[in-house]
Amino acid sequence: MKAIILVGGQGTRLRPLTDHIPKNIVPLCGAPFLHYPIAQLKKAGIKEIAFSVGYKPQAIRKVYGDGRKLGVKIHYALEKEPLGTGGAIKNAERFVKGSPVVVLNGDILTDLPLKKMIAFHQRKKSKATLGLVRVEDSTAYGLVLLDKGGRITRFLEKPTREESVTDTINAGVYLFEPSVFDLIPPKVNYSAERGLFPGLLESKAPFYGYVWGGYWQDIGTPRKYLTTHWDILKGAFPLPVKFRKKGQVYFGKGVRLAKGARVTGPAIIGDGSILEAGAQIRPYTVLGAGCRVKAGGTLSKSVLWDGVLVAPGIHLEEVVLGQKAQALSNLPKGTVLGDGGRM
Repeated sequence: MKAIILVGGQGTRLRPLTDHIPKNIVPLCGAPFLHYPIAQLKKAGIKEIAFSVGYKPQAIRKVYGDGRKLGVKIHYALEKEPLGTGGAIKNAERFVKGSPVVVLNGDILTDLPLKKMIAFHQRKKSKATLGLVRVEDSTAYGLVLLDKGGRITRFLEKPTREESVTDTINAGVYLFEPSVFDLIPPKVNYSAERGLFPGLLESKAPFYGYVWGGYWQDIGTPRKYLTTHWDILKGAFPLPVKFRKKGQVYFGKGVRLAKGARVTGPAIIGDGSILEAGAQIRPYTVLGAGCRVKAGGTLSKSVLWDGVLVAPGIHLEEVVLGQKAQALSNLPKGTVLGDGGRM
């Protein structure tokens, strides 16, 4: 069993955070995002992965190299132009040829149990299996309808409330037998959702949906990116990097707290960060490496990337500040500053 992770998107909805790096490696509780799906694949025993890369591939390669540091083998399938989900999968075929393949969308965080999904796929002798998740409001998504045995019977795109006859949606996790690649045309922009999946359904091939009720989040907007940090701090996922834990606070190396500075967890304070006298870090806040919160600064439910400066006496709540940004005034709730931003 091998894997493909689709990391071709430009992350336009996550800008300005993705002006300089792909969304797939934005920091998430101290680690690049892709650490999480890689850990999920390793847990399922899958250690050979192809990244189907489009936007800023050199940035992803700089972080992951050949994968050896994480105990996996990583290949890179580069898109010279956007190929769509199906085209991107096809473009990585040479690295997984002849093997059943797990395909993951590279901006989805989920705890879907891959081992159980693989067992379900094998038990059903399925040609393709889609991971499906239940959502409360299904009108914003395409629905996938199943029969009693789990076989896919229909796709319904963004239904009205009256048309919402199920609550199961495509979770961006797929399992394909090698023969599925023969159904995808090479070197063209081709959608798995609009081309491959309806084609499988029409062909009457064994095509199943594996449903689970666990965690699922698309980090593609600043708000979702922020709240995903809160979920992880609540314990939705183990942290993929090592911190020194004291109570509910995770400390990196070389953190300095001046007299009167206080941290209330759950929170993360990254390597080398400095909290000056009277600085207050309140729950659900994450500081990257080398941040400095000046005297009397207060942060709550916020995410700071590496090297951020918070001026004296500034109060911030539910903000995201990119690398080396500077908060020089009180910012409105929901503010997002890109790398080097100043307000």
